[in-house]
Amino acid sequence: MKKTAHLILLLLATALMAWLLPLLARQSTAAPERYPFVYYSSLLRELCIIDYSDDEMPLATLSGKRFSEAECDSLLPLFNFRQLLADGKLPDAVDGVEITPPLLRSKTIIFRHNPADFASPPRRLHVLFESMPRRLGLEMPPDVFRLQENIEFIDCESNRVNAEKSARFQQAFARAGYRFPARWTTGNPSPRKAYDEGYFSLDAAGKLFHLKMVNGKPHVRDTRADAVAEIAHFAPFEPADKRFYGFIFGRRGDLYILEARDGGYHPLRLDLDSIDVARDRLVIMGNLLYWNVSVTNDSGRAYRALRAASLQRVAGHFEPRPPDPWQRLAAWIFPAYLTLDSPDDAYLWPRLHHTGRRAWAFNFLLAAAAAGLPGNRRRRSFHFAYILVAGIAGAIALLLLPRLTINK
Repeated sequence: MKKTAHLILLLLATALMAWLLPLLARQSTAAPERYPFVYYSSLLRELCIIDYSDDEMPLATLSGKRFSEAECDSLLPLFNFRQLLADGKLPDAVDGVEITPPLLRSKTIIFRHNPADFASPPRRLHVLFESMPRRLGLEMPPDVFRLQENIEFIDCESNRVNAEKSARFQQAFARAGYRFPARWTTGNPSPRKAYDEGYFSLDAAGKLFHLKMVNGKPHVRDTRADAVAEIAHFAPFEPADKRFYGFIFGRRGDLYILEARDGGYHPLRLDLDSIDVARDRLVIMGNLLYWNVSVTNDSGRAYRALRAASLQRVAGHFEPRPPDPWQRLAAWIFPAYLTLDSPDDAYLWPRLHHTGRRAWAFNFLLAAAAAGLPGNRRRRSFHFAYILVAGIAGAIALLLLPRLTINK
């Protein structure tokens, strides 16, 4: 019984060291990922690297040409239009398209996707604004709704279900062909936006539905986006020009915008490589003529320039991931280690990571050194086997618990 208790303590100490040692090593060798800022020039017709730390020649093309700060503003007019406007140098047209400051502002979009957004706990209560308010601005409604086995509106003051309103919306879902229970529902609950497009919900059949409230009445429609993609995630986005409703992430790695065109819903695919919604970081910076897209993962960062109208690729570039001291250290010392957190989600729970085969050589040397120490042969054999499997975490655990021995 005593030996069993010691063995349990040893395993717990090993698990603790397998988490604590890599954590300390990772923090002591931490180095930020540094990628260049890349933007597509509508005048040069190629991707350019902007280095704001260089005061004299901040702009460089991938082919090696360099330009001054003043030239940078003029060569990226859709990105620096505010500075050009302040300097009185904003051109009347770019690439044959007439431009005005209001038009440029309405066509400017910035969208970011982090894996934690996809993996975060889902909201259970949602705020549904009036999409056509009588006065300017969005006002907080007196109730919230939940959408799971059915839809229910709950009065915030009394905390009671509004049966009449819930029944009206339930009937609208039935008429639209929505199949309960809902898999997920997503929307933008902030009132600090120019307009509201409500929520998008994936039903039990994998169909994406649009829900909003117009003049107090329910508006529920099937987007039919499932006809082009098996939907994994929808990121709502309300651009100033009302061109689209948001971004559809497909389970096969495809990415679409859900366009609002001809009174209907039209998925338009972005000409990108496969995107892992649960692991890749995505940034889209769009302007009147081109969208600049960057996708960052463990291998590095891919830059893509797409035509704004068709979302077809016009240029691309890839930057490999900068050398990480922690990754090199782990590859040689920690064949396996534990973490409690992850950049891909906001949950805390143990995760086991494997780094490769090279670190097992270090385990073998450490185990051989422990086996060479004087002592009972059976004890040395146990230490050799244990350290060979558990590595430096197991070796330190054995030092912390010296009374755990195999004597017979």
